[in-house]
Amino acid sequence: MVPVGHVIRWGVWNDTTGMLSGYQLRWDGQLVRYSQHRDSPAVYIFDTLSIQIPRQTHCDIALSLRNAFLREQTYVVIGPLSHYVEYNTPTATLRAVWDARFETYGSRHFRGIFRWLNSLVGHHESPHR
Repeated sequence: MVPVGHVIRWGVWNDTTGMLSGYQLRWDGQLVRYSQHRDSPAVYIFDTLSIQIPRQTHCDIALSLRNAFLREQTYVVIGPLSHYVEYNTPTATLRAVWDARFETYGSRHFRGIFRWLNSLVGHHESPHR
């Protein structure tokens, strides 16, 4: 089970504005749309989605993210519009960022998790390219 306080985030990073916008999945299965400036810890919540994600799915995603970060210790390739996945715990934040225009070998695990997360909310990777 994913411990209390663990959060998974994913979405689009606009390098020009410094804004991250996307979705946040809390440990209790609550899913929200949010935005955040890359230089600020403050998170602005737009709305809560009526989708409730089962804890087992959250655990599966968290495990996949952990394994991806173990394989690819760090992955940051920022483009004008980038995609990202992020795993937050009370003591650490792990974020992988890749240029949305390219499908590189190094981002393959993170892209797969990104697509999986987007499928939970009914979106696909391509609309933000």
